[in-house]
Amino acid sequence: MSAASRTLAVAAALVLGPLVAGPARADNLHIDVQSNPERNFIPVQELAYEAIVAGVDGYKVDLRLRVTLHNASKRRQDAVLSLALPRDAELFGLAVARDGTWSPGRAAGVAVEPAHRASGTVFARALAPAVAGDLPAAEVVVFNLEPETTIQLELQLKAPPRLRADRWEIELPSRGDDRWGLAPERRVVVQGARPGDIPRFWLDDRASDGAGVLLSRPEDRSVVSWPYKHVSKDRGILDGHLEILPDPTPPGVKASGGRFRAYLRLGAAPPPRPDHVVVVLDRSRSTAPDLHRDAFAALTGLFDELPPTLTFDAISFARTARPLLPDGEFPSVRDRGARDRVAAALDAGAREQGTDLAAALALAGRRIAARDARRPLVVVITDGMLPAGIGAQQIGHVFSDSLENKSTRPELLFIVDEPMMLRGGITPQHPITSVATALGARISLESLAQHARRSGGEPPEGLTEALLAAPAVLSDLELQLPRRAALDEPAPGGLVAGNVLVVRGRYTGAPPSVGVRGKLAGVRTSRTLRAVASKPPPAALVASFGVSDLDRAAADGFTRPPWFGLNQQRVARLGITWAGRGNGDERGFLDEKIFRNYLGIRVFPRARACFNKALTRDQQLGGKVVFELEVGKGEVMLARVDTAGLNHREPGFEACLLEAAWALEIPAGRLDDQIYRLRYPVVFNPPAGGRPAMEDDPLGPGTVELLLGLPNR
Repeated sequence: MSAASRTLAVAAALVLGPLVAGPARADNLHIDVQSNPERNFIPVQELAYEAIVAGVDGYKVDLRLRVTLHNASKRRQDAVLSLALPRDAELFGLAVARDGTWSPGRAAGVAVEPAHRASGTVFARALAPAVAGDLPAAEVVVFNLEPETTIQLELQLKAPPRLRADRWEIELPSRGDDRWGLAPERRVVVQGARPGDIPRFWLDDRASDGAGVLLSRPEDRSVVSWPYKHVSKDRGILDGHLEILPDPTPPGVKASGGRFRAYLRLGAAPPPRPDHVVVVLDRSRSTAPDLHRDAFAALTGLFDELPPTLTFDAISFARTARPLLPDGEFPSVRDRGARDRVAAALDAGAREQGTDLAAALALAGRRIAARDARRPLVVVITDGMLPAGIGAQQIGHVFSDSLENKSTRPELLFIVDEPMMLRGGITPQHPITSVATALGARISLESLAQHARRSGGEPPEGLTEALLAAPAVLSDLELQLPRRAALDEPAPGGLVAGNVLVVRGRYTGAPPSVGVRGKLAGVRTSRTLRAVASKPPPAALVASFGVSDLDRAAADGFTRPPWFGLNQQRVARLGITWAGRGNGDERGFLDEKIFRNYLGIRVFPRARACFNKALTRDQQLGGKVVFELEVGKGEVMLARVDTAGLNHREPGFEACLLEAAWALEIPAGRLDDQIYRLRYPVVFNPPAGGRPAMEDDPLGPGTVELLLGLPNR
């Protein structure tokens, strides 16, 4: 084999091999394999990777990604580092340090042709997502890193955060399963407002508890959060900001157009002032096993901060709803004995199939009427997986009808605790959003495990205020633009608290204003966003850790080294795409084959037993039935049996078939957050002188219907 062929083979093994072999790569560190043909040796290594939250500036987080690189070889080395960035992040600054001395970077242009640059220079630029919805990336090029030398790089980013109750949060993307040459851990830091402060923050479900740094596995997508304090009590619930970036023009020439970006989010709403609190807890099998404990621990902190004159009630629900306190007993929120009895009842019960929110709210309404409460607060704690077969309007009518006194004005608060939903927020299309909209309910997406009071601890500061100030869903969302402005993509029809909606577009002529209209709990609200000029992020950045002429380097512009060819560029781009789409590792989505298998194992044998038992009562029974089921996260949320095809009615047989439908359970789907409707037809043939027979129709088009398809974030 020639030398050129051998180096190409090494390049394929080092760069392409991990992609073919299986483990997914997100971030990438590339070196010149032709100059470094040695196997199993990494000449340039990433020793550390830090994500530093430096603060929140309006609608954006000041985030720093700090990387330490070391040249372990005996020769100068070039390196190209590709990093996935948080969603909608922008690169606005670069700094580099050698021997602990930091040198700030400056803006630079972008050169077209690959080339070499002066020794000791570092270039960085942002890469926009290749496909809408994917993550942005940063490409960092280090030229001629000297032997046995260590440097630090800092990428300075701005990214929109999410707001969850009493916390800001931002998601850090996965770095991939195969991290050749990259640091084995990710360090996360949240800086205080003043030097020397060590603020409290959380990384996923772990609190810092005085530590300045928390570690996470780099292959995981991690959520870092820190306290949020309401800065204004009279701020409008609908909050927005319009940012314009005029097109570049020569000095003294006015821009004829440009780009715009609008940020929308929901702020705090006036808190309710209830005279009675009803806790409605979802105990369906799709919820987390410890949800009831985490929920009750968080509610204990809530009850401790409410006036002692308030009373409370508690209800659990799955396929049916049941009270957790005796009829007529409405203890004070400070009654610890009553709290303990509710906690014991929850621990004694087990999660069950089914999610009948309508039955739970009907029971809550009847017990509110018995309490004769005038301003009740109903707190529904759920994972948000609701069947679409029971419409949102129907649930609203059932609840309204159960309130005997029509002067009662209940306030509803949905606390949604679902880890998969925490990644991307609650979409306007989700069933829980539709129900909250129909009921005019407040809604908050939380991780109660993070908020739960631990033994000897104190309730999280500000949690009660934040939960009670959760706003309703903003529905019927409309953006009103002048004719000279247009959006890149249509805006969604609603907005849920915690999410930040970012819409982009282009305008010509004068900068536009944007009108925002919608409904909050059925009440029209509107706001006009005025344009604020923003300086666009630089096309590229350059910094120096040597004695290079920074002005000359900026004029030369960003470029890739000649050895960084199309294959390496494709690998780097594909890795960033994987980082934004679950790192190439699909969740366990269900399909017709899986449904068919579990229906054959769980439902069909039980239906056959029902038929054989019914034939002992009626030898002529037969015909066709259709099982209709709604499945979410592998759990049956709603089950019905259409028996119109039977040759005559047999109540015992029909009840038995309904229980057979509820027996379906699909553990393989516990990570599938989509909602499916199944139609499973079965034909029962009576004996007619022989043995009874059954036939189930094969599942085909129309028998498995996807009711809710969520993006795989």
